[in-house]
Amino acid sequence: MTRARDVEASREGARATNELGSLATTAQRPRVVALGNRFASDDAAALRIGERLRDEGFEVVLAGRPGAGLLDLLDRPCVLLDVVRHGVACGALVELPLADLAQAALASPSVSSHDLGPGSALRLGVALGRPTPRGVFLGLGGRAFGPGETLSPEVESALDALAHATRAALARLGDSTIETTDTST
Repeated sequence: MTRARDVEASREGARATNELGSLATTAQRPRVVALGNRFASDDAAALRIGERLRDEGFEVVLAGRPGAGLLDLLDRPCVLLDVVRHGVACGALVELPLADLAQAALASPSVSSHDLGPGSALRLGVALGRPTPRGVFLGLGGRAFGPGETLSPEVESALDALAHATRAALARLGDSTIETTDTST
């Protein structure tokens, strides 16, 4: 009886060590942070790609429209996905290092369809003394941002290219295939 308890305690200890080791190694693994509003036409595109990548086993946060809360999601290398409202043709992809995204936000009234877009959130983080994480912003030019769940044809046809670009960016950052969090609801 004592031997059985010792074996079980040893197994529990090994599981705890494995869980702690796993947590330590996943802390710096890159993840996808998908922004958008699933009920605002083209603005749902990044969330759709996030869902697709989650189903493939990548770590994804479906963040919705987090505003300044985005800063808390940028605690490790990441690929930040969003639909761009200005300065990019509908269906066209744009890629910027996260470090350059804040500068792009200064040149445009709104890089994103959100009140506090990702560039502005990164600028806020810098002002608060937070380091900009290693990573990349992948934007997809959108046209329709009104109520609805239908994507414009240009955005619909660009989804595969956005998914491919996201996988490539994750590979450059040091790919991970772990858990998903959905905060968009």
